[in-house]
Amino acid sequence: MGHGDRRRALAQRVEDEGLDAFLVVNAESSDRANLFYLTGFSGSFGLLWVGKEAWLATDSRYTEQASAQAAPLPIEELNGRWLTWLGERLADTSARRVGVSAASLTVKILNDLRAHAKNIEFVPTGSWVEELRQTKDGSEVEQIAAAAELTDAGLRWILGRIRPGMTEQEIALELEFWCRKNGAQDMAFEPIVASGPHSSRPHHRPGSREVREGEVILFDIGVRRDAYCADLTRVVSLGRPEPRVQEIYEFVLKANQAGIEAVHAGVEGASVDAGARKIIEDAGYGTHFGHGLGHGVGLEVHEMPRVGPTSEDVLGPGMVVTIEPGVYLPEQFGVRIEDLVVVRPDGCEVLSGFPKDDLLVL
Repeated sequence: MGHGDRRRALAQRVEDEGLDAFLVVNAESSDRANLFYLTGFSGSFGLLWVGKEAWLATDSRYTEQASAQAAPLPIEELNGRWLTWLGERLADTSARRVGVSAASLTVKILNDLRAHAKNIEFVPTGSWVEELRQTKDGSEVEQIAAAAELTDAGLRWILGRIRPGMTEQEIALELEFWCRKNGAQDMAFEPIVASGPHSSRPHHRPGSREVREGEVILFDIGVRRDAYCADLTRVVSLGRPEPRVQEIYEFVLKANQAGIEAVHAGVEGASVDAGARKIIEDAGYGTHFGHGLGHGVGLEVHEMPRVGPTSEDVLGPGMVVTIEPGVYLPEQFGVRIEDLVVVRPDGCEVLSGFPKDDLLVL
């Protein structure tokens, strides 16, 4: 689906909902992913109007870039304060009810819009663009798969270089440098390198702790390549681990496999979560698995749909989600195994290629 097709789909939603247009604002509030999805423009500032007509406005820093990336969409150059410019631009429009995303627009910007364009009723809407984004076309899946492949390669590279005494931060920085040098646009998120007791913290930030013989190291990493993200988690042991680590790894792996096997078009996210979660609960560790089983991945590393106990999302063909059960024992260690999968009508395709069938001992 091209950018024009995406804008037309949004315009149809606007019409169906009884609105005249939809405004995407990537300014003080960040709606960069939605703006890119609808136009291909990757600049840090822009206004997109979608209705009976569509146009993209930005300032002189980006007009040449926007003309190259968003053609044939009309590009308008604004000068001065963008709110003043927009108010004047919309003064003569016939549109009266204009949708804006409640998910990405701050209250401040909404109030400013209303103050500068008094002839328009700005209507906060649901996550209309995000709902479009959750179903990936073939090209998007290929880009995510390429990001996943590079992420796998980065993990293989760094694991061959880890030695006792290296710090978590040193490992994370060397991994990021290798990924950027080998094709990553940037990292999809700050890499998590969590050693020993730090691995029980699901979103640990790498620090000065040195990795030690006999301890686990949890990696949660992903690159961004051609705007699309990957997300992968693996746990390894630096030397022979204690038996309890192996025991927990095995049933977390079973939960991961059960989650993957449950994924198919038409299944509810909560149902996929429940099947994987039951394995961990039956092992007696239910209270140590506190997060949802997964989330959508695309232009952002966390997006729709959700795969968790409270999810009301239904998975459809082309959606890309993570399956990432985990068990975390405070001040001891944690185990999480995360794969990236794309939903197919009768199952799913796993995009993560890094081995997981056995706990890897370095």
